[in-house]
Amino acid sequence: MKLTYRLLIMLLLLGMVLVLLAAFFRSQRYPGGDGLLLTGLALQLLAAVLVFWKFAGRLRKRQ
Repeated sequence: MKLTYRLLIMLLLLGMVLVLLAAFFRSQRYPGGDGLLLTGLALQLLAAVLVFWKFAGRLRKRQ
């Protein structure tokens, strides 16, 4: 599977949606808010690391 910027941005947006959903769950005191928050933040972290890795690879090829 090839890493494209579109895929990485979609992964980041999915993480943001999960974090917002977790905030709603926590404010309404519904169960599962903590798990959603951790999952959303982990997806955002993974997307950010992959974006930096892809960008660094492009810079390395240029030199």
